[in-house]
Amino acid sequence: MINRWQKRGLISLGLGFLLFLVAAATIELEGATVLTWIMLAASGLFVVAAFALIAIGPRADKKDERAEP
Repeated sequence: MINRWQKRGLISLGLGFLLFLVAAATIELEGATVLTWIMLAASGLFVVAAFALIAIGPRADKKDERAEP
């Protein structure tokens, strides 16, 4: 079962890969520009954040379930 935090992590992972593909297509068409490097850095941040959210997700959701009455 996918929890809330894991769902956000999977969305971030998808956005990171999508942004990476857009940046790769931009490099192929125009060469490496500043915008391309910004997109690559953003995609890397999305992927790292996604793995963190997916890994932390089950523990954080357990804490949320215990806190609710």
